[in-house]
Order: sequence, then structure tokens, then C-alpha cells
Amino acid sequence: MRLTSWILEEKLKSVVNLQTQEEKICHLLRSLSESTECEKLTFYRFSPVGYVGESVAEIEYGQLQSSTQIRDDIRSLPVIRNVVENRKATYYSGQEIITMISSRYLRKTPLKGLLVIPIFVNKMTIAYICCEFIQTTPTLTAYQLEQFTLFGEIAGDFLVQLQRSSHPKLSPRENEILKALANGLSTKELMHLLSLSEATIKQYIKSVLIKLGAKNRTHAVSIFLGQQIE
Repeated sequence: MRLTSWILEEKLKSVVNLQTQEEKICHLLRSLSESTECEKLTFYRFSPVGYVGESVAEIEYGQLQSSTQIRDDIRSLPVIRNVVENRKATYYSGQEIITMISSRYLRKTPLKGLLVIPIFVNKMTIAYICCEFIQTTPTLTAYQLEQFTLFGEIAGDFLVQLQRSSHPKLSPRENEILKALANGLSTKELMHLLSLSEATIKQYIKSVLIKLGAKNRTHAVSIFLGQQIE
């Protein structure tokens, strides 16, 4: 597996010119497929509310197709949850796969390896990719796993493109505040950046939560980012 930050950037550059999220997701899967030896890759959307992972598309032996058969609470899947929470690509093999993953994901032919790559933006995981090794058992170095993590970070930026995105239900100011929250800014940082009082910032955030039907700030950001990969 020959994967470097330069190769990643080159492979994903054309993503920004694609029109739909479906096209972008398919391009990500193809790019990753070309850089690995795994026989099957599946892209999953992720929501932190309910820890839901939902399959979107997959590529198996070079054949790309939609995938809507899996929708799970990943809290019951340690191999996925660990990656989503830590935002680090992780490779599992042998007994780890048997003991840490649901039988629903296992094949008639046992997996020899499973690579899980988080797709994240500003420390929030919005999706992940599962790479299944059926015929080969690769040995991945720490450096290679770092490169796959970098792939996830770059892919997240390309998918979301925060500077261009907005939510149709929100006012320009509410979108501005939600984008700032998505970029990790605190209430105090927003006060300084926008020259608004703490009470005003909190009122805007309250309005955002109501309009989006969100339970909290994290849920609102998840909805905001999620609209970019639907």
C-alpha cells in the first residue's frame, strides 16, 4: 500500500469539482480502492446522536454500487466506535475481528483484516469507511495508518467545504454562528469574533437549535455537516 499525503491530495483534488455528494463519495471510494489491496470498501454516514452508522455506497472487486442495508448503533461495535471517537484509522486482524465485531458484518469467508478510516471535520467524525481484506492479510505500519487518518481528514474537508455551506432554514447570522461552532469556536471566542454579547450569542444558538430540531450544539453541528453528505 503506497499512500502519501501528496498522493492523497492529488487523488482528491477533483472532488471539489464534482456536482453531487454521491459523486464525491464514489470518487473517495475509487481513490482509496486504488491505493489499497482490500476487496471491499463501504462508506458509512455517521451521526453522534444515537451513534448511528448508515451505509451509503460500496465498491467490491472494482464494482461500485449503492448500499442501504446497514443502519446500526455503533456503540455495540467496538471496532467502529473506537475509530469514530478517537479519529484515528485502525487496522484489525485475526481474533480481534471475531471478538469485536457483530456477526452481521462477517462473511461466509472469514475476514483476514479490517481497516476502519474515520472521515472527520474539525474533530467531529461525520462518516467512516470500512475496508475488508478477504484474500490478503496486509501488515500496516504506524506510518501507513497515519496516512489513512490523513486521508480521512482531507476527505472530510473536501466533502463539507464549510466556507461555502449554509443551511436553508437559518438566517445569515445563524449560519455564521453555526459554521463557527462547527469550526470549534467557543461562546467567548464568538463574542470576540462577532462583537456580540454572551446573551445574544446564546439566543442565536437557541434559535438555531429550535429551527433545526436539534437537542444540543453537537447535534446542530451534526445536522449542519450531515446535510453536506446527503
